[in-house]
Amino acid sequence: MRLNVFAVSVVLLAAMAAQASLASAQSVSEISLVLTKQTPYPVEPGGVVSIEVSLQNNGSSSQSITLEIDPSSPFTLLAGEEKVKTFTSIGALGSVKQTYRLRVSESATSSEYNLEFKYYREGVGAEVIKKIPVSVSGTPKIVIENVTSAPATIQPGNEAEIDVKLKNVGKGDATRVELSLVAEADPTTGESIIVPVLSGGSYYIESIAPGEEAVARFRMDIDNGAEYKTYMSTLTATYRDESGASHSVGYDVGIPVKGSPVIEILSAKVDGSDFKVDIENIGTGSAKALRIEFVQDGEVKDSSVASELKPTRHQTLRFTGFRYGNAIVNITYLDESNALFNQENIVTVKSPSSSEESGATDMSGVVGILVLLALAEGYYIWRLRKRLKKR
Repeated sequence: MRLNVFAVSVVLLAAMAAQASLASAQSVSEISLVLTKQTPYPVEPGGVVSIEVSLQNNGSSSQSITLEIDPSSPFTLLAGEEKVKTFTSIGALGSVKQTYRLRVSESATSSEYNLEFKYYREGVGAEVIKKIPVSVSGTPKIVIENVTSAPATIQPGNEAEIDVKLKNVGKGDATRVELSLVAEADPTTGESIIVPVLSGGSYYIESIAPGEEAVARFRMDIDNGAEYKTYMSTLTATYRDESGASHSVGYDVGIPVKGSPVIEILSAKVDGSDFKVDIENIGTGSAKALRIEFVQDGEVKDSSVASELKPTRHQTLRFTGFRYGNAIVNITYLDESNALFNQENIVTVKSPSSSEESGATDMSGVVGILVLLALAEGYYIWRLRKRLKKR
């Protein structure tokens, strides 16, 4: 009987030793931690990322395995997320998964950051620290802040510098930024009214960091035939993000062309019973709502109106009720933006018999008569002297 009790005790002690040996074998040395999924990949600064990890058991069954995440900058665990998770059992050659949701700091730069984990079995062996790489990459986004020109007023027939102010409002660097500006074509001729001067239609910027501004400058030539209007053009920006991926975006840019009208009197003279005044628009913009007044002695003797006078066009005006002497031709008109212009022109009203027009005297007829009289007088004196010699 005593022998049986002893034998049972030996068996129990052996079983307990085997159990202790098994428990020792069930440390975390045969367990590995791997990243199974990052969503999104990469994550942008300021965004939320989901990290799914897997504890894989490469040995026999294990019990009470604790997994703990230890996030550091630029990561913070979202509210409600459990930092510590204990798994009751992980079967032999089995695995368990756990997902953590974290926010990435707005100030994070594009890089690969290590997210630290540790796992252990209570009372058995040392803890294992594992770092999981998480990819953070910002996407650049180029926008137009404003468009300016030099000179501020773009006129037909002139050159202008168009400055386009850009800003990267995205989360990553924009590199190898290539920009081109192409103006709309004339619907009739198919040719552009605004064309680049040499390579002035393109611009290159090496890089624009997040929040950074840059100015692209284009040099354009404005055709003489350009009208007063805003010509639409397309600005195309092509750039690369930090992963090397290419991006291309187009923007509509308006280029306002504004000519200035300039009215000039070509001639002013009496023509029959009228005083005729020829005017021309020598400017680069249309003159609208013209009113021309003929003023003498502070009184408006006559007036005329015209709806519009385009550049290089001229018009003849006739006034009645005049008298000879000085007069004022008062011209008022509007430009395309309805700005008012007012100019006074002094003219002289002279009789046609004086052969003077617009303040200039034509003496060619008088000189001719005087020359003939001088010749006749000379011939008479020569004949008279010849007769006297014969006597």
